[in-house]
Order: sequence, then structure tokens, then C-alpha cells
Amino acid sequence: MKFFSRFIIVFSFFIYPVLGEEVVTTKKEEPDGYYGLKLGAIITPTASIRIRDKASGSNELAPSDKSGFSMPWTMFSISKEWEDLGIKAEFWGEILRNDALTNDTSVGTGNKSNPYVFLVRRANLAKTFELGTTKHQIQFGMFELPHMFSVWSGNYDWRYFDKSPLESLGFAKDPVDLGINYIGKWRSFTLQTAVVNGDGYREVQNTTNTGYDVIGKIGWDPSWTENLKTGIHLLGRASNAFGYASDECREGRTKCLLDDGNPNTKRQGPVSLNQEQVIAIESHLLWKDTINMGLGGMFKKHLGGKIVDRMAPYQQGTIIPESTGRGAYLWLGIGNGTLRLVTRGEIATGGPNPGLRTTETVEREPWVRFQPGSTEPRYSDQSYYISKQIFGEWLFSPSTRFAIGYMEVRSYDTKGEPNKWYVDSTGESSNRVEYIGQFSKPTTFPISEYGRLDRNIVLKATTSF
Repeated sequence: MKFFSRFIIVFSFFIYPVLGEEVVTTKKEEPDGYYGLKLGAIITPTASIRIRDKASGSNELAPSDKSGFSMPWTMFSISKEWEDLGIKAEFWGEILRNDALTNDTSVGTGNKSNPYVFLVRRANLAKTFELGTTKHQIQFGMFELPHMFSVWSGNYDWRYFDKSPLESLGFAKDPVDLGINYIGKWRSFTLQTAVVNGDGYREVQNTTNTGYDVIGKIGWDPSWTENLKTGIHLLGRASNAFGYASDECREGRTKCLLDDGNPNTKRQGPVSLNQEQVIAIESHLLWKDTINMGLGGMFKKHLGGKIVDRMAPYQQGTIIPESTGRGAYLWLGIGNGTLRLVTRGEIATGGPNPGLRTTETVEREPWVRFQPGSTEPRYSDQSYYISKQIFGEWLFSPSTRFAIGYMEVRSYDTKGEPNKWYVDSTGESSNRVEYIGQFSKPTTFPISEYGRLDRNIVLKATTSF
């Protein structure tokens, strides 16, 4: 008994420093968050299986989140609010695959390992105040851009399963950027405008352009009854709208004009080559926990210009035509407070990877298709993609959900024909040029053509606290 008592005393002596003092964020007899300090997290474990069969042609062994286990939507948050002053500070950290930041990994051109890294997602200071019946907020720092409103307002409720539609289409380079943001509310109307770097929160400033992007959103979200809510939102973005350098589009200076490796040339283009304009519209309808429906579309225009060689001022320059792109999407969730069936469709110019690209130019017009000396009609890029999703969701609790579903992407090439895989008889990947060439000259290893259809079965879970 004496030995046992001594053991307890010694054990308590060693264990006492390990048991730290409790972090107090509440006060007795006061509501939770009395001191305004809140800690939170979103955890989303994922398992994805690529569907492969004899008709798929390629195994695609490159590392990606499309196969195996991953954590694509995992964040940690800290916020502090001073209600009497109307000031709030917040910090969000995000778990991200390292290849999203650099090519120096096995996914890109390097050979380093490809672990997950911790990245700052939000870090801003906000001031809120009221003027009569209107509410105003100004954010300064790193914040979510206006096109992410659908996620954080609960309209698009499945960000853990896949990116929101406007995010997937590429309304902006990233969902988060650095700058200043204003939000004004009056009854059911919302006005939001932001001025940001435009490079996104994963890039160093001035890598995409040297000016600033201007983004705006006007929304109307009326609540017709306690159970019925609707909304319509108009968004716009002008990249590199002001503050740019007149000669920023010089060869190798920004991503506007890449270095061609020729020391005998110094190419330069106008700033318009580094500017694009985006317009989007989205509407939604929520009825109880039974129906969640959204419909939207996006139009993007990339300005053109003339590239000249400053070392050959009298030489004819290269004309880059203005290009446009468009896309549309729909989502529908039907169920109750426990089970839901969700489907989503998206179509846009570009491909084969999801994301709207400006592929259409004035070269599509019939009076410029045939030109002297041309051997075939001139068409602009006809590529586009169609993505589909369907999944069932189990709402285990208000903060925890599980989903299992099917995702596919079918894409079409520059001529509007379905994209294909080309594989020779040894199993090595090939291309369309070599496939067509084998019919006019002897080929050691015959090449086969397969239809390209990216398909995945996905199991996801999410919990937030």
C-alpha cells in the first residue's frame, strides 16, 4: 500500500506539467464565445477510385488526388471579435498538396517528394458598422473573393465534395486573394466590391500582372416565407484594371509573354494581352431541407493585341486576336434532414481538364475562314468539356456528413471531336499525329485509339467544429 501511494505521488509529479491549463474562451452564465475568441476546423477525408477498363486505353499513373486517399478540403480557423468596437480578426490555415504551389515535385518537372503543406488561407482585419438601416463591412488583408459567396452562405452546400461551380469554371485565378473588400447590406440586397492583386493567394505578387483586379457582386436574397428562400447574383471581374506598368508585357517579365529563349529577340506586347473581363450570373432556390437548386452561367473575354520585336522595329508584328469563352452549370439536391440525393452538371469551353478557357475568336466568321494560300479552312479552337456528378449524402449530424458518388468528365478537342487516348502495342502512350501517320508508313508497334472518359467513384466525409 505504501509503495502504491508513493507511485501515485511520483506519477502525479511527472504528469502535472503535461496537463496544461485549460484555454478559457467562455464565461459562466454567459453565452458561448463571451470573449469573442473562436477556434474551428473543417476536416474532409476522401477516398477516390478511378474507373479503368479495357476501353480506357491508359492507366495514368501520374500522382493525383483522383486515386487513393487524400485531404482536399481541410482547414483550421482562429477568429477574435471585439463587438463593442465592431472589429474582427480572423486567420485560416489550409492543408494543400505541395504540387499546387511548385513544379519541383514528382507531379511536375522535379523529383522531390510531394507531401501536404500548411498554407495561409485567410488573414484579415474587418471593421463593421451601421448607418441607419444599412450594414457595412470593410475587410483588409487576405479574404475570400465575391464568387465564393455561394459556399459560405450555404447556397452551394457541397464544397467538401467538389469545388463550387464558379470556382471550378475559373471566375478568378484563386478563391482567395490579398487586397481590400467592401460589403454593404440593405434588407435583401447585398453589394460587394474588392480590389486585389489578381495573382491569387498561392502566387507571389506581380507574377501574373503588375496591376490590380477589380471584382464586384450585386445580390438579391429575399425570404418569401420561413421555409422558402431564393436569390439572384450578378458578378463581374476586370483583371489588371489599373495600376499596371505600360511595358509589363515584355518577354520573360510576367506570364503575359514567356521567354522564347532567343537572345536575338526582345518581344513586347500591349497591356491588353494581360487583361480579361468576366461576367457571371447565378440564381438559387432553397425550400426547407427538401430542395436546394442552383443555376448559373459565365462569360469570359481575353483581350488581344499585337506582339512586336523591339530589336526589329520595322518587322511585321504578330496579331493575337481577342478570344472569348462561356459556360453554364446546374445543381439540384433533393432529400430531407437525414438523406439527400445531389446531381450537378457543368459545360464550358476548354478541356480536357475542367475550367473555362477563352477558345473562341473572330476567326470563326465565314468570311475569314478561307484565305489566299491556306490549305484548309481556319477555325478557332472548338474544345469544350462536360462534367457530371451524382451522389448520395447522409447528414449524420448538423456538423458531420458522409457522401458517396460518381463523377465523370468527357472532353472534346480543338476540332470539336471527342478526345482520345492513343496507346501502342507495347502499352506506351502516343498521340494523334503518330496514330494517323502509321497508315501511310510502316510502324513497328501499331497504335490503337481509345475514347477518353475520366470517371471516378468517390467517398467523402466532412466534419466542422
